[in-house]
Amino acid sequence: MRSNKKSNYFILFFTAILFVAFTQHVCSSENKPVENNKNIGETTEHQVIVYYFHGKFRCRTCKRIEQLTKEAVTESFANEIRTGLVEMKVINVDEKENSHFSKDYQLFTRSVVISDIVTGKEKRWKNLQKVWELVHNERAFKEYIRNEIKAYLS
Repeated sequence: MRSNKKSNYFILFFTAILFVAFTQHVCSSENKPVENNKNIGETTEHQVIVYYFHGKFRCRTCKRIEQLTKEAVTESFANEIRTGLVEMKVINVDEKENSHFSKDYQLFTRSVVISDIVTGKEKRWKNLQKVWELVHNERAFKEYIRNEIKAYLS
């Protein structure tokens, strides 16, 4: 009986987490600028920053999301990286100095976020939530990342 009760609590907890994740996904993923990052990209007129946010403890899937994101960015935007138009940053949000990103970008879990910087100020950003759905399909994952970055470059 006691084991069954623990199982019920676990199922309830897991369901609650899924509900919160689903609610976040349903909400608009195009969001207003983050005020804490006003001075990012001041050296260029326009810059797109691709963030991968992770924590101290990282599962295999989280590491795969980082790997595929890096590959998609470096394979498709080598010239843009060289000129500073595109930049990728990997950030541990569990570190005290980076904890503000969780609030700034409304992060629920490990995430890939694209930030559009114009004349040193963030104009818009998007949390690429489909990375969790596409992580096991390398081609679709990379295409998704590429298309989202291209949309911010145009």
